[in-house]
Amino acid sequence: MIASQKIQLRQSEIRQRLGEIAGLEGDDYSDEVKGEETKLQGELRESEQRLRTALTVEAAEDEAAKKEAEQRGDNQLDAEAREKAELRSKATLTGYFRAAANGRLVTGAEAEFAAACGVEGIPLEVFEPTAEERKAEAERRAVTPAPGTVGVNLDPIRPAVFAASVVPRLGVDMPRVPSGTFASGTVTGSAVAAAKDKGADIDATAGAITVSTSTPKRISARLELAIEDIAAVGQENFESILRQNLSLALSDELDDQGLNGDGQVPNLAGLFNKLTDPNAPAAGVIAFDGFVGTFADGIDGLWATVAKDVAIVAGPDTYKLACKTFRDAAGQDLGDVSFADYAMQHYGGFWTSKRMPDKAAHIQQGILYRKGRSGMGASMGMRTAVCPHWGEVSIDDIYSGAKSGTRSFTMHVLLGDVILVQPDAYAQVSFRVSA
Repeated sequence: MIASQKIQLRQSEIRQRLGEIAGLEGDDYSDEVKGEETKLQGELRESEQRLRTALTVEAAEDEAAKKEAEQRGDNQLDAEAREKAELRSKATLTGYFRAAANGRLVTGAEAEFAAACGVEGIPLEVFEPTAEERKAEAERRAVTPAPGTVGVNLDPIRPAVFAASVVPRLGVDMPRVPSGTFASGTVTGSAVAAAKDKGADIDATAGAITVSTSTPKRISARLELAIEDIAAVGQENFESILRQNLSLALSDELDDQGLNGDGQVPNLAGLFNKLTDPNAPAAGVIAFDGFVGTFADGIDGLWATVAKDVAIVAGPDTYKLACKTFRDAAGQDLGDVSFADYAMQHYGGFWTSKRMPDKAAHIQQGILYRKGRSGMGASMGMRTAVCPHWGEVSIDDIYSGAKSGTRSFTMHVLLGDVILVQPDAYAQVSFRVSA
């Protein structure tokens, strides 16, 4: 907690106590209480000056840090972020593993970083490379000539278990929730308004709230290393290996489940599972105007009021076809812009992902997202979909393979099914991409 936040917290406590004193009467408002009141009022006046000083200093530090961050190429823009980044630079994934292997709680930088992230286990942020690692990567230079035996530089991985995936881009929020079943309610039956004659009654209409629930499901990744290899690799490289193997496996599976999970235990119910299959597209490979029509049909006047409110994520075959589809007709020159480029200029987004379903019987599925009222999730507008996560990363089977000198590390992320809070913001679409 930075200095200005501590001062503001103390001011809040003082105001609360002064409010309690203001309500005292008679014998309760004793000389002792009056003395306390005078002291608190003086402390409050003094704290205002201290707060202004702290804000001035922090603003200067933030500005200096911003300039320094721009030079480094990172985004540590405020004092709180700097404090968290400093803890991240000290905390190591190995420190968490050692604590678990020895059957004790984490201490020191690892404990402080976990507290700063608001988790009890291993923070997911620990899988991100540190600022020092990013800087070292940017400054890395090849050495020429090299000896016959050279060291191995393991490239730092930048795993983003949630953010760098398709699902959040489709407006699916991924909040960390406390223990227990997650429930989300949406009003699905609204009151009815009508014009009435003078003195005429308006009938009441029953409202309705639909509640959807989601329980934890586990996605896991496991890494096994021989103790000889651990000794040979070295401490620093061991960190990179763990980040690379475990986080990439988790991030790939998390996003795939959020899109394609069929809802059958142990799989999540992903977006495609929640959407309604569309009618088969018209005969013939889709042309330029067919792509335009798919986007235009997504405008509903509620969640999408202009073309820029409509976005589509399509399969690779669909997107490749869009890159080769032009409006030109026989004997006509209507332009040299492919539909893929046209879509990026006129609509709210058109992109692809390897995790989208393959084409079947010449048809490939996509997801249309009406984002006019949702921004990119609840942080910028109205929440349209949610995939809760319980955020725990644990380590099991610490002593498995002990006889063979093998250490096993197992990571678990707990996620719930995707819930369409506002189903009308989404639609499943299909494209005929081959004949």
